[in-house]
Amino acid sequence: MNARKAIDGKALIYMIGLCAIWGMQQTAVKLAAPAMPEILQVALRSGVALVVIAGIAAVRRETGWFFKGTWKAGLVIGLLFGLEYFLVTQGLRFTTASHISIFLYTSPIFAALGLHMRLPEERLDAAQWVGIA
Repeated sequence: MNARKAIDGKALIYMIGLCAIWGMQQTAVKLAAPAMPEILQVALRSGVALVVIAGIAAVRRETGWFFKGTWKAGLVIGLLFGLEYFLVTQGLRFTTASHISIFLYTSPIFAALGLHMRLPEERLDAAQWVGIA
C-alpha cells in the first residue's frame, strides 16, 4: 500500500472552502424554509446536481457508466444518501441549523476513529489526534 502524502497548502485551502460551503448549507435551508419546504430545496439541489453530472458525462462522452455492474450498489447508496437528507430536512423543522450541522459533520471524526482502530495504515499521529480533539 502507498504511504500517505502530506497535505499541501492548496488542498488545505480547498478543503476549508468546501467545508465552509457545506457548513452553511443547513443555515441556508433553514433561512429559505418559510418560502420553500426544506425537502423541496434538497430535491431541487439534487436535480441540478444530476443535470450537471449528466452534462459532464456527455461532454466526456462517457458511455455505459450506468450499466457497468455497479448500478445496484449505487442505487442503494443513493437511496441511503437521500434518506440522510430527508432526515436532515425533517430535523431542521425541530431544531437549529447549528445542531444539525454538529450532528452531520461530526461523522468524519467517528470514521477516523473507527479506521484508526481497524486498519494499521490509518493510525492517527499526534497532530491528527489534536485535530480530532
